[in-house]
Amino acid sequence: MELKNIIFMGTPRFAVPCLELLSFTKFKPVLCITQPDKPKGRNRKLSPPEIKVKAEELNIPVIQPEDVNDSEVINYLNNIKPDIIIAVAYGGFLKKEIRKLPRLGCINLHPSLLPKYRGSSPIRYALFNDEKVTGNTVIKIVAKMDAGPILFQREIKIKENECYTELYKRLSKEGAKDVLQVLERFEKGEIKLKEQDENKATFTQKILKDDLIIDWRNSAKSIHGKVRGLAEKPGAIASIKEKRIKIIETEILKIKSDKKPGTIKEIIKNIGLVVATLDNDILIKRVQPAGKKIMNSFAFKLGARLEIGDKFENGF
Repeated sequence: MELKNIIFMGTPRFAVPCLELLSFTKFKPVLCITQPDKPKGRNRKLSPPEIKVKAEELNIPVIQPEDVNDSEVINYLNNIKPDIIIAVAYGGFLKKEIRKLPRLGCINLHPSLLPKYRGSSPIRYALFNDEKVTGNTVIKIVAKMDAGPILFQREIKIKENECYTELYKRLSKEGAKDVLQVLERFEKGEIKLKEQDENKATFTQKILKDDLIIDWRNSAKSIHGKVRGLAEKPGAIASIKEKRIKIIETEILKIKSDKKPGTIKEIIKNIGLVVATLDNDILIKRVQPAGKKIMNSFAFKLGARLEIGDKFENGF
């Protein structure tokens, strides 16, 4: 069962390794669909999605419909007569007309071990919850979000203290290989569908501004998980001496906290700040002050003139 007309849908950097890998195989997509250009930065200049830049570099035609389910788009895709549509972090709902259009349907790469962590933030939630293992799942797209039958799934161990930025890159690169395997299995007629167990489904939500704020009254494990899950962007937010900073890297210490949560207990030269939490002390190793680059927290301490006994706030 040879696959010829393949359409790829994606938007952010997460989708780039998959499009790039496929383009150097016989499964090179004939079309890439992505979201419209959006304003970014202080000047609000229109910027293309990262997948658009890569597709143009690979000489793959690109379309950017406001609504991919529009009848004109459906007619355009129907003329291509796709064998399969691959979605990787596209960022839009596919209605029945599109899902039924390809001969083999639409498939999606999701960075979690479904049915665990459905939704928009699976990588972050895995780190928030101190998971030791995560993975990628390729599913057939159905009406219900991330609920389609599983075509392929692979576990990936999370490295100790690995942050979101690092895990995001690893899962995107490994996910590209997983999608390629699925396409090869389709051609060989080796695809087997496995229904998800709805009783084991868990869900993630979009990260909101309030979710970024560190509450030092929480446990060291909870704070460390939040920092890992938000680093390096958008970053977990803290405030001290009316200065707003992002906490980029932390380490849980075995020392029990004996001060009020948020209190700086120790300043270790060239290493960082030891801060009390609900239970154990936590070492802040790297931070990013507003408008500046990521730096060692000891360097930040010098500029901010922090001292032992100073206290991080629990909000703004």
